[in-house]
Amino acid sequence: MKMMKKAALTSCALLVFAPTVAMADDHGDHDHDDYSPTVSTPAADLRADLDQLFSEHFALTVAFMQKAFDGAEDTAQAGAALDENTAEITATIESVYGSEGADEFNRIWQSHIDFFGDMVAAEAEGDEEARAQAEADLDNYVDEFSAFLDAATEGGLPQEAGQEAITAHVEDVSSTFDSYVDGEFMEAYENFRHGFHHMFDIGVNLGGAISEQFPEDFDNTEVSTPAADLRAHLNHLLSEHFFLASFTMQKGFDGAEDFDFVSWALDENTADLTETIGSVYGDEGAEAFEPIWQSHIDFFGDMTVAAIEEDADARTQAEADLESYVVEFSAFLDEATGIPQEAGEEEIRSHVADVTNTFDAYTAGEFERTWSEEFRHGFHHMFMLGEVLSGAIVDQNPDMFAADSMPEEMPATGLGGTASNTTFMWAMLTAFIAAAGALVLGRKKLNSQQ
Repeated sequence: MKMMKKAALTSCALLVFAPTVAMADDHGDHDHDDYSPTVSTPAADLRADLDQLFSEHFALTVAFMQKAFDGAEDTAQAGAALDENTAEITATIESVYGSEGADEFNRIWQSHIDFFGDMVAAEAEGDEEARAQAEADLDNYVDEFSAFLDAATEGGLPQEAGQEAITAHVEDVSSTFDSYVDGEFMEAYENFRHGFHHMFDIGVNLGGAISEQFPEDFDNTEVSTPAADLRAHLNHLLSEHFFLASFTMQKGFDGAEDFDFVSWALDENTADLTETIGSVYGDEGAEAFEPIWQSHIDFFGDMTVAAIEEDADARTQAEADLESYVVEFSAFLDEATGIPQEAGEEEIRSHVADVTNTFDAYTAGEFERTWSEEFRHGFHHMFMLGEVLSGAIVDQNPDMFAADSMPEEMPATGLGGTASNTTFMWAMLTAFIAAAGALVLGRKKLNSQQ
């Protein structure tokens, strides 16, 4: 793996990239007429694909850097999953700009992962000069990658705007890592949430530049419509939930110092999801959603405790509770959104299995399966769930998501630079504090173990 190898940056030649075969729209036929809002269009699907890959990149980079610094047993396997993500992003670029564009992209993109690896090594060794060099290399990467994007998109993403977005990503990764190293765990996971969210800004901006550059390849559709924004917002929150749930269970099983703070971030994510449900279905809908959703997080906590205590009966009970949750939550979705309960059960049961399998592989020491198979499958599935849920909501409320309207109470997503990330995060925090009750039973048990 190339993670810890030094790679010298070279200046980017400003190439003119000729389009090849456009990215295929593999999300199925679209049954909506020209005047009905829909979450799935060629441009919206491109945005969702980029959102998935970029947000997974951020999550895996953060996990890899923590594990490399700690000398964790699964460091190499987390890094391998990050390499697989890079290969998929490169394939996406190739589908638009051809092999020459993809090769140049891969070289530049991989370099910044290598430089983050250098940063980890510098901190582990207490080498200030190496740390300064890693920072300088990352600054050069910002300039080179922003020039590449400007050239590739033919000015659709101007270099100055690209520099701003890429600098923010580098700072998000660096600040999340530095806070973790310093033991400032609340700050670390605040930075994580900000950085994870920012990847969706990058997705909509790059997707927009590509779809505007080749409008006919994307049926002249737009990446940002009220329906597409809802889909992206749910994709963001659901995928963040999966990562934080998986990471919380790992941290809990390991007795990690930052367990409470990963749990806090997971609670914040739940508050954001609840607020989003409330924006469409009102306070009553939000109040019905929150305890059901929270229950499955509690049951994952019980599963973690059972693994620590090697309590087979407790594990069986946690599995039974999760199956009850599948039935209860699918019934809620059926009533609230019109998603048939049977279809809802299939989607929700798949999510439960993904979290469970990721955790079981981790506790069994099967780290390649943990990261490359179970985690990556589960993370990807949340985007499928986001499309299904947002599609049902939009179909149910077409006037609310017409192209010239948005729900008046819809939380600002910050996607595409439309709102302040900080304002959004703290608005959600306020909502959570007002609604928070007792701590999760599973978490209480787990804390008592540590």
